[in-house]
Amino acid sequence: MLMKSLVKLEDGYALILDRTLMDLVGIFPEAPVMVQVSGQSLILTSSQTPPVSLGRTMEKVLASHAGVLGRLSK
Repeated sequence: MLMKSLVKLEDGYALILDRTLMDLVGIFPEAPVMVQVSGQSLILTSSQTPPVSLGRTMEKVLASHAGVLGRLSK
């Protein structure tokens, strides 16, 4: 579970989402987000999917798993 605090703005409050969290759930800047209330929970859902770059995805996988992939290739 991740704890976040609300940030005071002029007329309300905002929840700041870091880039890693946004990437995990597929939310990206300036895209519409669906907000659902369920009891005392807010559920944010991406309503759009950003274009996926196969090359960028492969770079991320290779960078994050380089050690394991190197050992497997031997």
